[in-house]
Amino acid sequence: MHEPTDSRQVGAGFSAKGFLVLSRLPFLLPGLAALVTSVLLAVIDGYDPSIGLVSLAIVGIVLIMLATYYLNEYFDYEGDLINRKFIQFSGGSRALPDKMVPRSFARVAGYGAIIALVAVALAYLLFYFEDYPLLLPLALFGAFCGVFYSSPPFQWAYQGIGEIMIGGCYGILTFVSGYYLATGELDLRMILIGMPAALTIFCVIVANEFPDYEADKAVNKRNIIVRLGLDKGSKVYVAAMVSTYPFMVSSIMVGVSPLIVLTGLPVLLLCVGTVYLTLKGGYVDRQRQIKISALTLLANLTSCLLFIPAFYLQGL
Repeated sequence: MHEPTDSRQVGAGFSAKGFLVLSRLPFLLPGLAALVTSVLLAVIDGYDPSIGLVSLAIVGIVLIMLATYYLNEYFDYEGDLINRKFIQFSGGSRALPDKMVPRSFARVAGYGAIIALVAVALAYLLFYFEDYPLLLPLALFGAFCGVFYSSPPFQWAYQGIGEIMIGGCYGILTFVSGYYLATGELDLRMILIGMPAALTIFCVIVANEFPDYEADKAVNKRNIIVRLGLDKGSKVYVAAMVSTYPFMVSSIMVGVSPLIVLTGLPVLLLCVGTVYLTLKGGYVDRQRQIKISALTLLANLTSCLLFIPAFYLQGL
């Protein structure tokens, strides 16, 4: 991908609104929900995490997500430019095709977020590394997956594995890391507890690929939907959503309160709704695509947060 010099970016100038749009602030919520949930689960379990380290972790995960989003906007520009079927949740932020900021600004912002992330890492190394040494490789792995989601040379999103890597990072990795930074322990329970978040964020990405199918195919962005096609890809989406609530319930095997069966019911209802819409062909209908994407994002957030009341009620 090269910086365009034709008329498509003529007149593009910087604006504060454009910067906010480019940042895709609502899409910071999945990562934050997983991190906050895992820390709060540790608090409910009786641990007293360092406010300073938790604050650094929140800033760090936000910077990883922002770097991912900015560089994704830059390297996905050609596909976003020709995309005419995007919805509110797909096709990028539209800040670059709509000339709200210059394309080059997205790359600068991405690298700026990485530089700021290095500063956060230095603070962690100075004050917290000795007590929490494993947080460094966990964070580096998450940053590696995010930064190269669309960026060369790896471009996970173009290889058909980006959705899986995002699922693992926003779900399992964040839960394991969040509980670790609050307790100093790697708790394997968090792998299973993070699975519903992993499955639903995977589905958020897949759902947003439905309306982008033609544009992604045109620029050879060989994600899961482009590789499998809309029909087969929709079945992968359905299978993952159907698995979400059973994974929540299966966490009982690692000590989560049986109350998760009840507190997780909103997730079940959201999954049933999205599966119904998808099986009825909603993945090719614009209005239903919007509903599927919105409900899937809500299912992701609740699949994290609803573990909190299950843990809390167990301790009463």
